[in-house]
Amino acid sequence: MLTGSNGKAPIAISLNFDSLNEAYGFPPGYRDPSFFHVFDRLTGLCARHGIPLSIYIVGRDLENPDHAARVREWADAGHEIGNHSWSHHFNMASLSPDEVREEIVRAHGKIADCIGREPRGFIAPAWATSRALIGTLLDLGYEYDTSAFPSMLLFPMIARIAVNHWRAPAKGMRMLRRKDWHGPFHFPNHPFYMDRQFHIHRHAVPGALLVLPLPARTRFDPAIWHTLGFMMGWNPVFKGVKDLTNRVGFYYLIHPADFLSPEDLDPRYQQSLARMNVPLERKLALLDDAFTALREMGRPFGTMADVARDFRARVGTQAAAN
Repeated sequence: MLTGSNGKAPIAISLNFDSLNEAYGFPPGYRDPSFFHVFDRLTGLCARHGIPLSIYIVGRDLENPDHAARVREWADAGHEIGNHSWSHHFNMASLSPDEVREEIVRAHGKIADCIGREPRGFIAPAWATSRALIGTLLDLGYEYDTSAFPSMLLFPMIARIAVNHWRAPAKGMRMLRRKDWHGPFHFPNHPFYMDRQFHIHRHAVPGALLVLPLPARTRFDPAIWHTLGFMMGWNPVFKGVKDLTNRVGFYYLIHPADFLSPEDLDPRYQQSLARMNVPLERKLALLDDAFTALREMGRPFGTMADVARDFRARVGTQAAAN
């Protein structure tokens, strides 16, 4: 377990690896630059700040052996590799239990074959969670899940993503047909445990999975992740980081679009990625600012697995409210 010399809980950078390969619909033989020179932009920043990454991979991306070799390198370098489903279905909560299980199990096996060990962390695309999802993760022995969005910001965020997918309207509409709209009213804004019946527990209980929700001060405040800055400006992001300085279970979520350049796009394929109009230099400067603000929290950087293990050891059966 990672704990700072000052006894403070670790924080983590969570990277949902929403690849260009996925954005283009997995074209046969496509070698995605997100896995290569694009990713290297991020590792330079992380090295300067002393940050290990927790990288959640779409299993279908690993069908390309070049992608798989790159992910293996990341794991060997000490980054955590997690499960982000097989095909990045935008609305896993609308799938049947068998389909949910297939999405998770298939990616789980592919990632394990790639890196030589089973992933222990999961996040669903667009935070679309369900009872079947939690049950499958428990069956596979996962240590934690991060598929909970505990803020009312979910509603305008989903609407905005759907609008951004005007070039792929079926994909956008899929997001609007989600069956878990109750999430912001249901999920606590601090880490909690969830059992197979989708019941929430504030304490660790047998047969329940630790859930690390997207950080938010209250359900009426915006959830804090990097995309928020492009949506609402950067003051809410840095204020949120400051407000949550003492929150056990804190992490900061980013995506490849946060360090992609328009020059990285392939004109042969359509895509609906947001923030492609922001210059690369500006994106990298914003990530650097965010990492600096996180470092100034005075807490050690670790992986999401470190955050989960620290939470269980530190909080035990105590409620996690702050």
